[in-house]
Amino acid sequence: MATIRRKRKGWQVLIRKKGYPHMAKTFATYSLATKYAQESEANIEKGLFADLAEANQTLLKDALQRYKDEVTAKKKGAKQEAYKIDKLMRHRISNYSLARLTSNKIAKFRNELGLTAAPATVNKYLTLISVTINTAKNEWGIFLPNNPCEKLKRLAEPEVKDIRVSPEEESKLLEHAARSKMHWLSAIIIAAIELGCRRGELFRLSKLDCDFLSCTAILKDTKNGTTRRIGLSPRAIAALQSLPPTIDGRFFPTDSEQFKFYWKQLKRWSGIDKNFHSLRHEWASRMFEKGWDISAVATQGGWKDWKVLRRYTAISGQYLAEKLAK
Repeated sequence: MATIRRKRKGWQVLIRKKGYPHMAKTFATYSLATKYAQESEANIEKGLFADLAEANQTLLKDALQRYKDEVTAKKKGAKQEAYKIDKLMRHRISNYSLARLTSNKIAKFRNELGLTAAPATVNKYLTLISVTINTAKNEWGIFLPNNPCEKLKRLAEPEVKDIRVSPEEESKLLEHAARSKMHWLSAIIIAAIELGCRRGELFRLSKLDCDFLSCTAILKDTKNGTTRRIGLSPRAIAALQSLPPTIDGRFFPTDSEQFKFYWKQLKRWSGIDKNFHSLRHEWASRMFEKGWDISAVATQGGWKDWKVLRRYTAISGQYLAEKLAK
Protein backbone atom coordinates (compact mmCIF):
# COMPACT_ATOMS: atom_id res chain seq x y z
CA MET A 1 0.00 0.00 0.00
CA ALA A 2 2.83 2.42 0.87
CA THR A 3 5.84 2.93 -1.37
CA ILE A 4 9.00 4.72 -0.29
CA ARG A 5 11.35 5.96 -2.96
CA ARG A 6 14.31 8.24 -3.28
CA LYS A 7 13.50 11.75 -4.52
CA ARG A 8 16.30 14.24 -5.01
CA LYS A 9 17.90 14.61 -1.55
CA GLY A 10 14.92 13.20 0.36
CA TRP A 11 12.57 10.25 0.57
CA GLN A 12 9.04 10.29 -0.85
CA VAL A 13 6.17 8.26 0.59
CA LEU A 14 3.40 7.26 -1.82
CA ILE A 15 0.22 5.83 -0.33
CA ARG A 16 -2.40 4.27 -2.58
CA LYS A 17 -5.49 2.48 -1.31
CA LYS A 18 -8.86 1.97 -2.93
CA GLY A 19 -11.45 4.36 -1.53
CA TYR A 20 -8.83 6.84 -0.31
CA PRO A 21 -7.12 9.70 -2.14
CA HIS A 22 -3.55 9.09 -3.26
CA MET A 23 -1.09 10.77 -0.91
CA ALA A 24 2.50 11.80 -1.55
CA LYS A 25 4.80 13.36 1.02
CA THR A 26 8.56 13.89 1.09
CA PHE A 27 10.83 13.60 4.15
CA ALA A 28 14.46 14.45 4.78
CA THR A 29 15.38 11.01 6.14
CA TYR A 30 14.37 7.45 5.41
CA SER A 31 13.42 6.82 9.06
CA LEU A 32 10.91 9.68 9.09
CA ALA A 33 9.42 8.47 5.82
CA THR A 34 9.09 4.94 7.19
CA LYS A 35 7.46 6.16 10.40
CA TYR A 36 4.94 8.27 8.46
CA ALA A 37 4.12 5.34 6.15
CA GLN A 38 3.54 2.96 9.05
CA GLU A 39 1.36 5.43 11.00
CA SER A 40 -0.68 6.28 7.91
CA GLU A 41 -1.29 2.62 7.07
CA ALA A 42 -2.36 1.93 10.66
CA ASN A 43 -4.76 4.89 10.68
CA ILE A 44 -6.28 3.81 7.36
CA GLU A 45 -6.91 0.32 8.75
CA LYS A 46 -8.57 1.85 11.85
CA GLY A 47 -10.59 4.29 9.77
CA LEU A 48 -8.81 7.24 11.37
CA PHE A 49 -6.94 8.47 8.30
CA ALA A 50 -6.98 12.26 8.05
CA ASP A 51 -6.70 13.71 4.56
CA LEU A 52 -5.20 17.17 4.87
CA ALA A 53 -4.78 17.61 1.12
CA GLU A 54 -7.65 20.09 0.73
CA ALA A 55 -6.66 21.97 3.89
CA ASN A 56 -3.13 22.28 2.51
CA GLN A 57 -4.42 23.63 -0.80
CA THR A 58 -6.94 26.09 0.70
CA LEU A 59 -5.49 29.42 1.79
CA LEU A 60 -7.14 31.33 4.60
CA LYS A 61 -7.89 34.16 2.14
CA ASP A 62 -9.75 31.69 -0.11
CA ALA A 63 -11.78 30.43 2.84
CA LEU A 64 -12.55 34.01 3.91
CA GLN A 65 -13.69 34.92 0.40
CA ARG A 66 -16.00 31.90 0.28
CA TYR A 67 -17.35 32.72 3.75
CA LYS A 68 -18.04 36.29 2.63
CA ASP A 69 -19.88 35.10 -0.48
CA GLU A 70 -21.90 32.32 1.13
CA VAL A 71 -22.46 33.39 4.74
CA THR A 72 -21.76 37.09 5.22
CA ALA A 73 -23.89 38.08 2.23
CA LYS A 74 -26.99 36.76 4.04
CA LYS A 75 -26.42 38.72 7.25
CA LYS A 76 -27.98 42.03 8.28
CA GLY A 77 -24.57 43.59 8.83
CA ALA A 78 -23.13 42.19 5.61
CA LYS A 79 -21.54 45.47 4.54
CA GLN A 80 -19.66 45.96 7.81
CA GLU A 81 -18.51 42.35 8.08
CA ALA A 82 -17.44 42.28 4.42
CA TYR A 83 -15.25 45.32 5.10
CA LYS A 84 -13.54 43.49 7.98
CA ILE A 85 -13.04 40.37 5.87
CA ASP A 86 -11.50 42.39 3.03
CA LYS A 87 -9.09 44.01 5.47
CA LEU A 88 -8.22 40.61 6.96
CA MET A 89 -7.58 39.17 3.50
CA ARG A 90 -4.95 41.85 2.89
CA HIS A 91 -2.95 40.78 5.94
CA ARG A 92 -0.14 38.29 5.38
CA ILE A 93 -1.70 35.76 7.76
CA SER A 94 -4.32 35.07 5.10
CA ASN A 95 -1.56 33.68 2.85
CA TYR A 96 -1.19 30.60 5.07
CA SER A 97 -3.08 27.46 4.18
CA LEU A 98 -5.67 26.24 6.67
CA ALA A 99 -3.47 23.25 7.49
CA ARG A 100 -0.48 25.50 8.31
CA LEU A 101 -2.41 27.91 10.54
CA THR A 102 -1.31 27.43 14.14
CA SER A 103 -2.20 29.06 17.43
CA ASN A 104 1.27 30.60 17.50
CA LYS A 105 0.82 32.28 14.10
CA ILE A 106 -2.60 33.62 15.05
CA ALA A 107 -1.25 34.82 18.43
CA LYS A 108 1.44 36.81 16.61
CA PHE A 109 -1.26 38.30 14.37
CA ARG A 110 -3.31 39.18 17.48
CA ASN A 111 -0.37 40.89 19.20
CA GLU A 112 0.63 42.79 16.06
CA LEU A 113 -2.89 44.05 15.42
CA GLY A 114 -3.28 44.93 19.10
CA LEU A 115 -0.60 47.62 18.73
CA THR A 116 -2.86 49.75 16.52
CA ALA A 117 -6.40 48.53 17.20
CA ALA A 118 -8.66 48.35 20.24
CA PRO A 119 -8.96 44.98 22.03
CA ALA A 120 -12.60 44.62 20.97
CA THR A 121 -11.62 45.12 17.33
CA VAL A 122 -8.83 42.55 17.55
CA ASN A 123 -11.19 40.03 19.13
CA LYS A 124 -13.69 40.53 16.31
CA TYR A 125 -11.02 39.64 13.75
CA LEU A 126 -10.11 36.54 15.75
CA THR A 127 -13.77 35.57 15.78
CA LEU A 128 -13.95 35.98 12.01
CA ILE A 129 -11.01 33.62 11.54
CA SER A 130 -12.49 31.13 13.99
CA VAL A 131 -15.99 31.01 12.48
CA THR A 132 -14.49 30.71 8.98
CA ILE A 133 -12.42 27.70 10.05
CA ASN A 134 -15.41 26.10 11.78
CA THR A 135 -17.54 26.62 8.68
CA ALA A 136 -14.83 25.03 6.53
CA LYS A 137 -14.72 22.02 8.88
CA ASN A 138 -18.43 21.56 9.51
CA GLU A 139 -20.05 22.64 6.24
CA TRP A 140 -17.47 22.51 3.48
CA GLY A 141 -15.99 19.13 4.37
CA ILE A 142 -12.40 20.38 4.74
CA PHE A 143 -10.69 18.19 7.33
CA LEU A 144 -8.75 19.93 10.08
CA PRO A 145 -7.71 18.25 13.33
CA ASN A 146 -8.63 21.32 15.36
CA ASN A 147 -9.42 25.02 15.24
CA PRO A 148 -6.25 26.93 16.28
CA CYS A 149 -8.39 29.83 17.54
CA GLU A 150 -10.34 27.83 20.10
CA LYS A 151 -7.73 27.79 22.85
CA LEU A 152 -6.25 31.15 21.97
CA LYS A 153 -6.56 33.80 24.68
CA ARG A 154 -8.53 36.86 23.63
CA LEU A 155 -7.43 40.37 24.54
CA ALA A 156 -8.97 41.79 27.70
CA GLU A 157 -11.57 44.38 26.80
CA PRO A 158 -12.19 47.40 29.03
CA GLU A 159 -15.34 47.40 31.11
CA VAL A 160 -18.38 48.88 29.42
CA LYS A 161 -18.79 52.52 30.39
CA ASP A 162 -22.00 53.73 31.95
CA ILE A 163 -23.54 55.63 29.05
CA ARG A 164 -26.22 58.13 30.00
CA VAL A 165 -27.75 61.12 28.25
CA SER A 166 -28.90 63.58 30.88
CA PRO A 167 -32.11 65.61 30.48
CA GLU A 168 -29.93 68.70 30.05
CA GLU A 169 -27.96 67.04 27.23
CA GLU A 170 -31.18 65.87 25.63
CA SER A 171 -32.57 69.41 25.67
CA LYS A 172 -29.38 70.78 24.17
CA LEU A 173 -29.43 68.18 21.36
CA LEU A 174 -33.05 69.02 20.55
CA GLU A 175 -32.33 72.75 20.65
CA HIS A 176 -29.55 72.52 18.06
CA ALA A 177 -31.32 69.82 16.01
CA ALA A 178 -33.85 72.50 15.05
CA ARG A 179 -31.07 74.22 13.06
CA SER A 180 -30.40 71.16 10.89
CA LYS A 181 -31.43 70.85 7.24
CA MET A 182 -32.60 67.36 8.16
CA HIS A 183 -35.97 68.63 9.35
CA TRP A 184 -36.90 65.45 11.23
CA LEU A 185 -33.70 65.27 13.30
CA SER A 186 -35.49 66.41 16.46
CA ALA A 187 -38.24 63.85 15.91
CA ILE A 188 -35.84 60.92 15.54
CA ILE A 189 -34.04 61.93 18.76
CA ILE A 190 -37.36 61.93 20.60
CA ALA A 191 -38.38 58.60 19.03
CA ALA A 192 -35.08 56.99 19.98
CA ILE A 193 -35.09 58.13 23.59
CA GLU A 194 -38.80 57.35 24.03
CA LEU A 195 -38.99 53.97 22.25
CA GLY A 196 -35.52 52.45 22.58
CA CYS A 197 -35.41 51.40 18.91
CA ARG A 198 -32.25 50.79 16.94
CA ARG A 199 -31.27 53.37 14.34
CA GLY A 200 -32.00 51.04 11.42
CA GLU A 201 -35.41 50.19 12.84
CA LEU A 202 -36.30 53.88 12.96
CA PHE A 203 -35.06 54.40 9.41
CA ARG A 204 -37.45 51.66 8.20
CA LEU A 205 -40.43 52.73 10.31
CA SER A 206 -43.33 53.91 8.14
CA LYS A 207 -46.80 55.27 8.73
CA LEU A 208 -48.31 51.94 7.70
CA ASP A 209 -46.42 50.22 10.52
CA CYS A 210 -48.01 52.43 13.19
CA ASP A 211 -51.41 52.21 14.85
CA PHE A 212 -51.76 55.48 16.69
CA LEU A 213 -55.16 54.51 18.12
CA SER A 214 -53.72 51.53 20.00
CA CYS A 215 -50.37 53.31 20.49
CA THR A 216 -48.39 50.44 18.94
CA ALA A 217 -46.09 49.88 15.98
CA ILE A 218 -44.70 46.86 14.16
CA LEU A 219 -40.96 46.72 13.49
CA LYS A 220 -40.23 44.44 10.55
CA ASP A 221 -37.00 42.73 9.55
CA THR A 222 -35.11 43.72 12.68
CA LYS A 223 -31.44 43.09 13.43
CA ASN A 224 -32.03 39.63 14.91
CA GLY A 225 -34.29 38.61 12.01
CA THR A 226 -37.61 38.84 13.82
CA THR A 227 -40.65 41.10 13.65
CA ARG A 228 -41.83 42.62 16.92
CA ARG A 229 -44.65 44.85 18.12
CA ILE A 230 -43.69 47.76 20.36
CA GLY A 231 -45.52 50.41 22.31
CA LEU A 232 -45.55 54.09 21.34
CA SER A 233 -45.36 56.77 24.02
CA PRO A 234 -47.55 59.90 23.75
CA ARG A 235 -44.45 62.04 23.22
CA ALA A 236 -43.18 59.77 20.42
CA ILE A 237 -46.60 59.76 18.75
CA ALA A 238 -46.72 63.56 18.82
CA ALA A 239 -43.26 63.75 17.25
CA LEU A 240 -44.12 61.26 14.50
CA GLN A 241 -47.47 62.88 13.69
CA SER A 242 -45.79 66.28 13.37
CA LEU A 243 -43.74 65.11 10.39
CA PRO A 244 -44.88 65.79 6.81
CA PRO A 245 -45.70 62.76 4.63
CA THR A 246 -42.95 61.26 2.44
CA ILE A 247 -43.02 59.48 -0.90
CA ASP A 248 -42.25 56.04 0.50
CA GLY A 249 -44.20 56.54 3.73
CA ARG A 250 -41.17 56.38 6.03
CA PHE A 251 -40.92 58.90 8.83
CA PHE A 252 -37.12 59.16 8.52
CA PRO A 253 -36.15 58.64 4.84
CA THR A 254 -32.36 58.42 5.02
CA ASP A 255 -29.45 55.99 5.12
CA SER A 256 -26.56 55.44 7.53
CA GLU A 257 -23.95 57.52 5.70
CA GLN A 258 -26.19 60.54 5.23
CA PHE A 259 -27.37 60.39 8.82
CA LYS A 260 -23.80 60.17 10.15
CA PHE A 261 -22.96 63.48 8.49
CA TYR A 262 -25.85 65.34 10.13
CA TRP A 263 -25.30 63.69 13.52
CA LYS A 264 -21.62 64.72 13.52
CA GLN A 265 -22.74 68.23 12.63
CA LEU A 266 -25.18 68.20 15.56
CA LYS A 267 -22.43 67.07 17.94
CA ARG A 268 -20.27 70.02 16.86
CA TRP A 269 -23.10 72.49 17.31
CA SER A 270 -24.25 71.20 20.68
CA GLY A 271 -20.89 70.19 22.15
CA ILE A 272 -22.49 66.88 23.22
CA ASP A 273 -20.08 64.12 22.22
CA LYS A 274 -22.54 61.22 22.30
CA ASN A 275 -23.32 58.68 19.61
CA PHE A 276 -26.90 58.30 18.44
CA HIS A 277 -26.80 54.78 19.91
CA SER A 278 -26.34 56.38 23.35
CA LEU A 279 -30.03 57.30 23.23
CA ARG A 280 -30.88 53.58 23.24
CA HIS A 281 -28.65 53.10 26.30
CA GLU A 282 -30.39 55.98 28.03
CA TRP A 283 -33.85 54.59 27.23
CA ALA A 284 -33.01 51.20 28.79
CA SER A 285 -31.68 52.82 31.96
CA ARG A 286 -34.70 55.11 32.29
CA MET A 287 -37.14 52.24 31.88
CA PHE A 288 -35.53 50.23 34.67
CA GLU A 289 -35.59 53.31 36.88
CA LYS A 290 -39.31 53.65 36.13
CA GLY A 291 -39.89 50.12 37.38
CA TRP A 292 -40.05 48.14 34.13
CA ASP A 293 -39.03 44.49 34.50
CA ILE A 294 -36.44 42.74 32.33
CA SER A 295 -38.97 41.05 30.06
CA ALA A 296 -40.74 44.34 29.25
CA VAL A 297 -37.50 46.20 28.50
CA ALA A 298 -36.15 43.29 26.42
CA THR A 299 -39.39 42.97 24.43
CA GLN A 300 -39.66 46.67 23.64
CA GLY A 301 -35.95 47.02 22.83
CA GLY A 302 -35.56 43.73 20.97
CA TRP A 303 -32.91 42.12 23.18
CA LYS A 304 -32.82 38.33 23.37
CA ASP A 305 -29.97 38.00 25.85
CA TRP A 306 -29.89 39.56 29.32
CA LYS A 307 -26.08 39.74 29.18
CA VAL A 308 -26.34 42.05 26.18
CA LEU A 309 -29.09 44.13 27.77
CA ARG A 310 -26.95 44.48 30.91
CA ARG A 311 -24.35 46.39 28.87
CA TYR A 312 -27.01 48.96 27.99
CA THR A 313 -28.10 49.57 31.56
CA ALA A 314 -26.51 52.16 33.83
CA ILE A 315 -28.68 52.77 36.88
CA SER A 316 -27.69 56.00 38.59
CA GLY A 317 -26.38 55.99 42.16
CA GLN A 318 -28.91 58.69 43.09
CA TYR A 319 -31.77 56.42 42.00
CA LEU A 320 -30.41 53.55 44.10
CA ALA A 321 -30.04 55.84 47.11
CA GLU A 322 -33.68 56.93 46.77
CA LYS A 323 -34.77 53.31 46.58
CA LEU A 324 -32.85 52.52 49.77
CA ALA A 325 -34.33 55.53 51.51
CA LYS A 326 -37.82 54.15 50.88
